[in-house]
Amino acid sequence: GDFYCNDETEDTIENIISSNPEMIITTGDHVKDVKSIKCWAEMSEPIKNKIEIAIGNHENSAKTGFNQYKKSLGLTSNAYYSFDHRNVHFIIMNTQTPYIAGSSQYNFIKNDLATVADKANNNWIIVVMHEPFYTSSTSCKIKSCQGIGDLRDTYHPLFDKYEVDLVLGAHLHNYQRTAPLEYNSASSTKPITTSKISSKYNDPKGEIHVIVGTGGINFHKLVGKNSYIVNQQSSFFGHLNVDITNKGQVLTAKFIQNNG
Repeated sequence: GDFYCNDETEDTIENIISSNPEMIITTGDHVKDVKSIKCWAEMSEPIKNKIEIAIGNHENSAKTGFNQYKKSLGLTSNAYYSFDHRNVHFIIMNTQTPYIAGSSQYNFIKNDLATVADKANNNWIIVVMHEPFYTSSTSCKIKSCQGIGDLRDTYHPLFDKYEVDLVLGAHLHNYQRTAPLEYNSASSTKPITTSKISSKYNDPKGEIHVIVGTGGINFHKLVGKNSYIVNQQSSFFGHLNVDITNKGQVLTAKFIQNNG
């Protein structure tokens, strides 16, 4: 996510192509405050047929190109949806439209998760959104860069209940990966870490949350590290490559910098 349109954007897209992915999921903010997505569309043309996207705050209205994304990529007007790919169930949220309990988006996601829970062939549930639940402190001081409280309080308990595995976001222009986390109803800004190891988890409780806002725009420098964050950096652009192997039983993720 957070690509915009510059030399680093082009490098990120070339980096993604070099991984030869079956599918590409972007986490929002493809261009910034412009009325045309022409530059992004031209740069991303080689990967267009593989892309699923989440909408970010810089493209959530007709004035910022939303209708062009709809036409180019076949999005619905609400821009939240779900699909299966092999043995993975994906939910793409739209953090730029109403999502609190009782909203159409909430009802869709809740019903979708309940349905997926009854499917034996889904080994993994991955949720993608633009704005994140949790983040370390960064140089971005606007409220939405601190983690979205009502988003977290509405959906983290739901994700725990239905055993979501991985939550991908952006909005912060850096890379952050958490330990597996469960919701803490006593203090929601301090999630419960369910494993103290740094990798090689075996079906842990809670979800791993990853911010991948390293598509090409300037960095939000990290100025601290929360206890539940395993790895973070604000120096390298790149993408997260996810492989699912061993008959669907093993998920391996790597952050690949644009320099390889």
